[in-house]
Amino acid sequence: MNYFITGASGFIGKRFVRKLLTRKDARVFVLMREASEEKLARLREFCGDSDKRIVAVQGDITAEKLGVDAKDVRKLKGKIDHFVHLAAIYDLTADPSDVERANIGGVRNALDFSR
Repeated sequence: MNYFITGASGFIGKRFVRKLLTRKDARVFVLMREASEEKLARLREFCGDSDKRIVAVQGDITAEKLGVDAKDVRKLKGKIDHFVHLAAIYDLTADPSDVERANIGGVRNALDFSR
């Protein structure tokens, strides 16, 4: 099974990914901003992903089509069995426009991308 997860580096997301990896056939594609290479390494370590079944896909939930490069979209097309959107801003002190862009716009972008 192939999964595509947004918010995989967050508190809930990394625990969800770790649980998915208990399935021997699971491969998990995770949306990551370019600057999140360190987060990917920490996620792999947290999940015990020594065989690299976690695959980073560069993008941003606030961007149209999640900011995923067209080449990567073609590679993923027809290969994702489950799409899970967990990315959000939970900080109540965050700028309201940032929260709206991530939490409302991000849901719209995730839905559009998942189609």
